[in-house]
Amino acid sequence: MITFMGGRYTAAKSGEKVATGGKGGRPSVSVGYSAQMSESNQGLGFHPLYQQIKELLIQRVLSGDWKPGEVLPSEAKLAAEYRVSQGTVRKAIEEMAADHLVIRHQGKGTFVSARGSESALHFFSIVTEDNRIASPGKALHFAWTEGEANERESRDLRLAEDEPVYRIYRIRPVDNRPALIERIVVSSKRFPGLPELMRDAVRMNSYLIMEKHFGILVVRAEEWIEAVAADAEDAAQLDIAEGTPLLGVHRISYALDGTPAETRRMRFPTDRLRYRNTLR
Repeated sequence: MITFMGGRYTAAKSGEKVATGGKGGRPSVSVGYSAQMSESNQGLGFHPLYQQIKELLIQRVLSGDWKPGEVLPSEAKLAAEYRVSQGTVRKAIEEMAADHLVIRHQGKGTFVSARGSESALHFFSIVTEDNRIASPGKALHFAWTEGEANERESRDLRLAEDEPVYRIYRIRPVDNRPALIERIVVSSKRFPGLPELMRDAVRMNSYLIMEKHFGILVVRAEEWIEAVAADAEDAAQLDIAEGTPLLGVHRISYALDGTPAETRRMRFPTDRLRYRNTLR
């Protein structure tokens, strides 16, 4: 399971504190002379300075100051802008890199992660028995409906129960054989027209579409994996016997602002496919 925002609390540097009202309405950081902050004297709500800087940088990505694939200003420039030490900025950016929100290239700079780069969601892949990445082809069946979110969908996507959602259903082949059943649910208010875009852009995954057409960058996911037996519908769609062992995956994907972007349930046979998860 991949998590995005850490819950670590450590002491910040003495004399540094966050202030608001920076240039152009942007939050800034000013230097004061308060006593050294620590877990014991700041309470459970305390966030060390580097985490506050990290949150400010994330907000600037969300606001469009730096788009996916664009380079961030240098650590020295950011330190001068926020009036903190360069080490504080470096720690904030290191955490963002660990969360796969940015990618650091030696000698080139730090870039906002994009779906075409080393994104966290590329850690998940379906592979064949010989460990070859199985690239699902054009959907053999693609359909969708729109309706009010049910209790489970509302919980997963943090929506009101009467909010409209798209329910997307597709069957995808691997090596010219039906192999993967996907059921995807998204908010239709947040992603109007997404099913048509997914249907027409056969070479582009849904996360790329969310980024390109809606400006939503998906940065992390939580998954629940279980062994299941094919029911009658699975058997008919995948051309297998009822009761055949399948791997079931339930994924909730999250956007950069921490809100759920989609919930997805997948099933595929384990006799010829595997699920590979790379941890970093």
